[in-house]
Amino acid sequence: MCAGQWKQARKIDTHVHVVLHERENTDLVLNPTSDMLRTMDAQGIHRAFALPINYPSYFDLADSDRADGWVEANNLQQASIAAASEGRITPFADCSLEHTEAEVERSLILAMSHGLVGLKIHPYNLNASADDARLRPWLCVASELGLPVVFHANPSGHAGDFNASAPSRVYQAVHGMDATYCIAHMGGISYLEVLAGGGYVDFSGTLLWLAKLHGVLFCERLLRQIGIDRLLFATDYPIYPYEEYFKILDQMSFSEDEVDRIAWRNAERFLRGLPPAVHGA
Repeated sequence: MCAGQWKQARKIDTHVHVVLHERENTDLVLNPTSDMLRTMDAQGIHRAFALPINYPSYFDLADSDRADGWVEANNLQQASIAAASEGRITPFADCSLEHTEAEVERSLILAMSHGLVGLKIHPYNLNASADDARLRPWLCVASELGLPVVFHANPSGHAGDFNASAPSRVYQAVHGMDATYCIAHMGGISYLEVLAGGGYVDFSGTLLWLAKLHGVLFCERLLRQIGIDRLLFATDYPIYPYEEYFKILDQMSFSEDEVDRIAWRNAERFLRGLPPAVHGA
């Protein structure tokens, strides 16, 4: 690849956050829809997946909505982002615990009616493990409805159970299910676990610190070992700037076809609820 080619390539960013109000003690800085669209235009992003974080205060809700109805209220805010972006920002749905399968089905069908196209599961913010039985109804219904699922998978000391969102826990959660899912952040500090499982893998955040620790050549070898057809271009913007990713990716020797798969075609398959392609199929 040559300098600038990743910026110029057609891209779907599969992991961004649209932040509509200032929030204290968080790394999610203000990033309203209009700002996100301007950034997308500047960085060659044709489409972006807006992911919630399974947290009542992600949006500035009325007190009445912060109680039992916060999931639906947040999903409506997600839908408003999609509408304001004329479809360029694709919203995923929130979830919470302590719901029956019937309640989950109503929630996700309602979310779909408002244009939401996937489900985000953030174990930390739910204070649960990725394989917690209370999350299984969400996975079952999402699978039945053909909705792709993104798991926040980045273990840290902030969780009561350090490994609550490790890829191995995600693989346990989806075992035996016909689910289309993505391991976000390449599994974080447990990144080697993605080599032992399936599904899609987004490299947001983790790619940057692995490049600093081990170098670009190591990162390219790792991405190839994970598998080109499993990889999703993702940034976690606005937490990390696009320029840092382009600087690293432009040093890798991916072919034009491989770049197109990572930056575009894999995301299209994921959004359609299809598993990673078998290369050549």
